[in-house]
Amino acid sequence: MVLSCFDRYIKDIPISVHELYPIINDNEKWKEAHEQFTKISVFWHENENYEHDHYLRLAELVAKVTYNSSGRPAPFDSDSGYYIPGLALNLAEIFDDYRLKEEVKSVILLFNRHKKFRKNLATAKDFLLYKKIDDILWFDWDPIGINEIAPRDEYQAYIPEIFRLVKVKADKQEIADRLYKLECENIGVIGTMEKCLAIADKLLNLQ
Repeated sequence: MVLSCFDRYIKDIPISVHELYPIINDNEKWKEAHEQFTKISVFWHENENYEHDHYLRLAELVAKVTYNSSGRPAPFDSDSGYYIPGLALNLAEIFDDYRLKEEVKSVILLFNRHKKFRKNLATAKDFLLYKKIDDILWFDWDPIGINEIAPRDEYQAYIPEIFRLVKVKADKQEIADRLYKLECENIGVIGTMEKCLAIADKLLNLQ
């Protein structure tokens, strides 16, 4: 989720934004995003000097898109999602942090590369899972040890098969074996089964 990319950079995240996260992660709660949008807007109105106004605008747009995905009556403007990528990239520029910029670009690229996510908002929950797998492969698995220096999409080619294994609830050993094979055969490094098992645990805990 593009909004969470900024969690480590904004110290005073409003409660109204924090409360949006569990709504986004549960499609049964998407209808609650309308009320959450109102709470975020009220916070902004009552705190006009809040430093990160672009962040609040981004949160409002995410709330709008989430509510629209619920299919409930009186949706927000249909082009709300159109503004999210540009606003997120502009916000990342403000912090002038290379890793943050790469992370935001990664979310946008993942979304744009997969037509099923773009064309059917009902798959938003799958996209969130897909993104979380991407994060684990990049930050935790990282068999080459390059997540401080390389382009953010280094391991994204491996996400689809790991995503499929997680979705079908493959067991820990099967996922670890696949990661180990990717390390040894595709990437060409000396694999570590113990680490692959630990990563498999993390992946299975996402569902």
